[in-house]
Amino acid sequence: MKKFLIGLMTASLFFCACSGENGADGRDGKDAEINIDSLANVLREEITGSLWDSLYAKPYIDSVYNTLFDNTFASKWMDSVRNALLDSLKESDYDSLYTKLYDSVYNDIYSQNIIRSLDGFIYHAKENINGAFANQYPLMYKGFTDEEGTEYVPLSVAIRNLCQTSVKTPCNYKKIMVQAWIPGFTDTASVTSAVNPNATIKTNPKFTFDKEALSKLTNSEKAQYEVRAYALENDHQILFYSSSTPVTIHPMQLFGSEYKGVKNFSWWYGVWITPNMDSIPKILTELAHMLPDSTLKVYQKYSADTSIEQSSRRVVSAIFNLLQKRGIKYVQNESIGSVGQKIQYPIETLREKEGICIETSTLFASILEAAGFQPFLVLIPSHSFVGWRVNKKSDTLDFIETTLIGNSKATAADAFNSGIKKYSEEVKAGTFTSGASELIEIEAVRKFGILPNDF
Repeated sequence: MKKFLIGLMTASLFFCACSGENGADGRDGKDAEINIDSLANVLREEITGSLWDSLYAKPYIDSVYNTLFDNTFASKWMDSVRNALLDSLKESDYDSLYTKLYDSVYNDIYSQNIIRSLDGFIYHAKENINGAFANQYPLMYKGFTDEEGTEYVPLSVAIRNLCQTSVKTPCNYKKIMVQAWIPGFTDTASVTSAVNPNATIKTNPKFTFDKEALSKLTNSEKAQYEVRAYALENDHQILFYSSSTPVTIHPMQLFGSEYKGVKNFSWWYGVWITPNMDSIPKILTELAHMLPDSTLKVYQKYSADTSIEQSSRRVVSAIFNLLQKRGIKYVQNESIGSVGQKIQYPIETLREKEGICIETSTLFASILEAAGFQPFLVLIPSHSFVGWRVNKKSDTLDFIETTLIGNSKATAADAFNSGIKKYSEEVKAGTFTSGASELIEIEAVRKFGILPNDF
C-alpha cells in the first residue's frame, strides 16, 4: 500500500508541475512551484476511487485490522493482563501458590522420572468371548497355560521395567497397577503387582461380566478391551501405558469353541442345566399333583411300587407326560450368526414350546436336578438325551429319549425304550470307550464348580 501511495503522488506531481504562475515548463524541478490544492484534489479522487475500492477487498481489510490489533490493542491488552496477573500475585497465598506450581511443574517432572523406564504391551487378548462361559473363565482355564507357563485368561497384559542398574542412576523395583474393562460388558478389573529392574511380568485382570448385558445379546457384537497401566508412587497413580484392542462378544445361547486342551470341556453344557429357573417351582408343584398322594418322592418308594427304581421311573414318566402336555415340539433351531452350536435355555424352550435334542435334554435334566435326582447328560455323535441313577447309591442308570416329548403318540415307555436302545448301541460300538460319546454326570459338574447360568 505504501508503494502504491508513493507512485500515486509521483504521478500527481508530474501532471501538476506545469501549473506554475509564469506558465513555464517546470519539469526540470528548478523553477516550478507545486499547487498543493491541486495535488490534494487528485489524491482525494484517487483515494475515494480505486484505492478505497481495493480496501473493500477482504484480504486488505483483514490485513489492516490485524495491523491495528497488533500495534495498538494487543499491546494494551497484554499490559492489562500482565498487570492483572501481578495484582493477583500480590494478593495470593504464597503457600498455595507454591503448591500449585509444584503440582503443575515439578510434579510433572517427577512423574516422568518415575515412569521413564516402564512400558507395557498386550501379551494375549482372547478374540472371542462366549457369553455362556464368560463369568466362569477363571475356572475353565484354571491350570491351563501356554508354552511359557502363563495362565490363560481373556486378557493378559505384560509390564516391563527397562531400568538398567548403574552408578549414576538409581534402579529400583516399581509398584504398578493394571486396569482393564470392556465398555458396556464388564466391570473394571484391577491387578496390583511389582516389577523388578530389567524384568517383565504378566498380569491377568479378571473381569466380571454384566449378565444383563450378555442376556440381551441376540447376535455377536464387536467391542474393545480398554487397558490402562499406572505406576504407584507416593499415593500417586501415574499413567504410563494405555491401549485398546478388539474383541467379539457372543450371545449366552452359543456353545462356541474355546482353546483346545480345556479340561472336561463337554462338562460346560452344564451351564444350560438350570434347576433354579423361575418356572421350575411351578413345574414341581404340577408334578406332585400327578403322583400318588400328590407327593413328589425322589429316591423313595411309593407304596404301590415294589422298588425305589420303579418309583423313580414313575416320577420320570410324570415329567415326560407333563412336558408333553405343554406341547413342546422338536424343531431345528436357527443359527445365531456365530461359529458354534446355538442352545436356548430351558426357560426359552418352555416359552417357545420347541427345541432340538440338546434343548429338550437340558430342560429335562434341569427338572430332574431340581427334584433331587442325579441326572446325566448323554452325548453321542450328533445327538443327546438324558439318563439318571435309578437309586441314589446305585451305579445303574436309566435313560429317556427327550425328543419324543414332541410326539403326541409316543408314551413315556416308548421314550424309555428309545433311550436305553440308543445307549446300548453306542456301548456296543465302543464310542464311550473311544471318547466319541460321553456320559456327563451333573453332580460331578457342580462339584467341579460349573454353575448354571442365571438367564
